[in-house]
Amino acid sequence: MRNKLPRIDLEELKKLKEENFKERLEFIDRYVEWIKKTSNKKWSKQQKGLVD
Repeated sequence: MRNKLPRIDLEELKKLKEENFKERLEFIDRYVEWIKKTSNKKWSKQQKGLVD
């Protein structure tokens, strides 16, 4: 007995990939704006918490 493979809609996959890419770019833009308006002390403290 063979296992059935799920059907993959390549158009839907392409659309999801494009949406994901757009969301990532929007996040990067928001993060850059946050970095620009946030003091170095606060920014570096949060980065330290992320790294440690």
